[in-house]
Amino acid sequence: MEETQNCETCKYWMETGGTDDGLVGECHRNAPHPETIDAASTANIRYAVWPVTADRNWCGKFEERPMATREVLARVALIQKMEADRKAK
Repeated sequence: MEETQNCETCKYWMETGGTDDGLVGECHRNAPHPETIDAASTANIRYAVWPVTADRNWCGKFEERPMATREVLARVALIQKMEADRKAK
């Protein structure tokens, strides 16, 4: 597996947040799976969830995500800002 073939760069992965250890997201490669919460009453709450993965995880079904124009521009702007901040120090 190549280093770049991980969840973060897969077209099926959607970032949902982050932790001190990195980004967290949902894998949309397959349909969400059912979960049940035992409620305080006699009824159970049923819902469906996407598998949650870390950005550096991988599963072997990787498909490269094409970068959208706005995503590329946002990353370029961030890099330029970081470079300007570094030069200002």
